[in-house]
Amino acid sequence: MNNKILALEKLKNKEKFSNEEWENRGLNPSEKSLCIKLEKSFNDLITNLISSSNTKKSPQEIETIFEKYFNKIKSDELDTEEREFVVDYFDEIAKILKSDSLNEKLNSWTYGTEAYDYEKAVKKLSEKILEEERKRHEIISMECSKCRTQLETFILEKDNSIPSFEFDIIKCVKCSELNILDKGCGIKRYRFLNYELIEELPKEEYDLSKALQRLEQLKTQ
Repeated sequence: MNNKILALEKLKNKEKFSNEEWENRGLNPSEKSLCIKLEKSFNDLITNLISSSNTKKSPQEIETIFEKYFNKIKSDELDTEEREFVVDYFDEIAKILKSDSLNEKLNSWTYGTEAYDYEKAVKKLSEKILEEERKRHEIISMECSKCRTQLETFILEKDNSIPSFEFDIIKCVKCSELNILDKGCGIKRYRFLNYELIEELPKEEYDLSKALQRLEQLKTQ
């Protein structure tokens, strides 16, 4: 079994849309039904690619399979975060296949440009997504206490029945300073920008004074 097939098998066996994978991207998981659908579609694609590699199909035939699934999955009702997540997996598969043609096509399908500059394209997409998110969602913003970077929480979905039940200890991605965040009540789904979540302190155990004490403990560790 060659390295290409091994890499495809490894990706197939991975839980690509698990809660952990969403959280690693700073996102709350999407609906379970969508995650199951995306997981199945990608596994079907990978199974077809492995079969095509084993039967030594031509690069053009493999590209046709890739394009078919890309168009199928892309047509699903995905929000901007989900679409970006899906595109990253297609990019990973294209890199495994080591196909310059697929890389160029993926860039064209996704970003609407023929010139392939991955880093520039990703930056462009990220800026576009961020601009769209700022227009669509309420944002909780606070300054990092050290470097003054804006630490932002995008409210994706609200539910007024949800209480304010925790303080978050967060780490600025620019300077690594720890800060404390109280998101407040009514937040069902959210994503964050410029910080990492370090620890959640339930309010039934921590009032603000105790939460600040815990913050200082972590800073001195």
